[in-house]
Amino acid sequence: MKRFHPTDYIEISPAFVAILCAYYYFDPAGTFVPFATALLFHEAGHLLLLWLLGTKVHKLRLAASGAVIVTAPLSYGQEIAVAAAGPACNLSLFLLNSKTHPVAAFVNLCLLAYNLLPFYPMDGGRILRALLHMLLPERAALWTERGIGIGCGVLLLAGACYLTCVWHAGLWPVLVFALLMVRVAGTILPEQSFLPVGS
Repeated sequence: MKRFHPTDYIEISPAFVAILCAYYYFDPAGTFVPFATALLFHEAGHLLLLWLLGTKVHKLRLAASGAVIVTAPLSYGQEIAVAAAGPACNLSLFLLNSKTHPVAAFVNLCLLAYNLLPFYPMDGGRILRALLHMLLPERAALWTERGIGIGCGVLLLAGACYLTCVWHAGLWPVLVFALLMVRVAGTILPEQSFLPVGS
């Protein structure tokens, strides 16, 4: 029997470690620990539901663009459930911490909103794609998804520029937007990672 080794299932890129270190160093608001906790529970939510569904998990990849769980193919219904599990954990942590730990609650709210953005492979994009393919013909679903993504992307870019230029929020809004675009463009893995097979 092959012995279990973490590196067989978890892949951590140097860029991911560098970003975490930079976050820890440039974090005057003290949000690093709440963020790391929120991220851990978010991914644990995905993995727990995959385990309950009996779906094989091939690998967890942690890269500069975010986390990617590579699995066996999922049905559209499973796709929606698994994608929603991570944000559901953040929503639970937000509600639990809203009165006692406002910083942790705010971090979980931000992570919840970020992951529910309608861009594939974000959780919101996965849910949107699965729903569209369940309700519409393939070509119509594809064009609808692209239209929603472009529209939301334009709005987010305008908001990031407004926060940076008008509210003088520094470069963080633009950097977060750029990280999101890297996440959207660089982590689509064909025939892997939550790809629905139809239900």
